[in-house]
Amino acid sequence: MTLFPVILPVAKVGHKLSGKDKVARLSRISREALRLSAKKGGVTLGELRKDENEVPCPFDGNYWSLAHKSKYVTAVVSKEKIGIDIEEIKPRSESIFGLVASDEEWELGKDRSWDTFFRYWTAKEATLKAVGIGIGGLKACRVISIPDENHIALSYRERFFRVEQLYYNNHIVSVLKDDNEIEWIIQEDFSYC
Repeated sequence: MTLFPVILPVAKVGHKLSGKDKVARLSRISREALRLSAKKGGVTLGELRKDENEVPCPFDGNYWSLAHKSKYVTAVVSKEKIGIDIEEIKPRSESIFGLVASDEEWELGKDRSWDTFFRYWTAKEATLKAVGIGIGGLKACRVISIPDENHIALSYRERFFRVEQLYYNNHIVSVLKDDNEIEWIIQEDFSYC
């Protein structure tokens, strides 16, 4: 099966919003990205609901996931449980390195850099979204191999996951791939009023 993760820009006017207004705008744009992913996959987007733990509920047998940052949003629809995440690659406090990965996991990466940090973070978050638990299981989700600069293999509770990653304008997007093909859709000319 082919998955169609969509990346949309957030208009500069949206960068200046804060609080609930910002979250509401990012949510609306994310749902538009989700609609585009569904359309490309031949799926009619149904009602989007979340359970009591804020985990997205499937619609008509289709699973969905979305994520957003100030400048970009991303979303994907799948027939299987799915997760996607996006982060801007920018330095933060180095004290968080140990919260995301063990020394053993860091040794798998080419270095202990912010690039590697965000590869791990987004891959783990995409995986944990698919299993429905969020970042609470971050340390239990383990990077087990890095086949190349666009893929990471992880394990969580003895289950194996494959994640595909895309770098775009100083952001990294991770989507749960497993045995699916990935066709990224980037619409830089998207405008949302």
